[in-house]
Amino acid sequence: MLKIDLSKGERKEVEEEVAEDRPIRLFLNGKPLLTLYATPSHLRELALGYLLGEGFLRGREEVEGVWEEGTEVHVRLKALHPPDPNLPGVRRKEKRFKASIVSKAMALLHSSTELFRKTGGTHAAALFTEEGRMEVCMEDVGRYNAVDKVLGWGMERGVDFGGCFLGFTGRVQEGVVAKCLRAGLPLLASLSAPLASGIRLAEEGGLTLVGFARGSRLNVYTHPERLEL
Repeated sequence: MLKIDLSKGERKEVEEEVAEDRPIRLFLNGKPLLTLYATPSHLRELALGYLLGEGFLRGREEVEGVWEEGTEVHVRLKALHPPDPNLPGVRRKEKRFKASIVSKAMALLHSSTELFRKTGGTHAAALFTEEGRMEVCMEDVGRYNAVDKVLGWGMERGVDFGGCFLGFTGRVQEGVVAKCLRAGLPLLASLSAPLASGIRLAEEGGLTLVGFARGSRLNVYTHPERLEL
């Protein structure tokens, strides 16, 4: 898109890449559920991850079908029930991760945000194995959307979330923590700051929450016993 640059005391027209956002309509068992403003890619994963993270389903075995029609995503579940308001705690409490591996993984996440480097307008989330291997990285204009896309990707492939951790670039509110708890993730690390609501829910749910994970810096706010030096 064309912008007017006035930064050097002169008027200059410059072409600039801007992050794309579109209204994405999600239908559940034939009925409209909600509209999400999102980067128009990986919409199937976005829909499934949203339903998992909000408690509408617990696993891929409950999904009968998923299909896209333009900017609409349709999901059919075998049995439709209201979203579960109860958040599960971390199931594998004995799971441990090495702090050095988490640090290296977060550096990899930072270097993998190609769309952010081009536009400055996106958030990113990535799924890492215990060894620090990046399974997938998703970018989106919405930070919740980025997490949903990762969760949907993992759920479709039968990933054992209990043996992985999530890397994130945005501020951590309780909504992001709730999505991790419903997926069964034991650790969430972010390049940015956690908020009080996120810390409280992570403490209650048994989730290890790491903030400001940049360079050698790791601020652990909840359940530090899960990180080994």
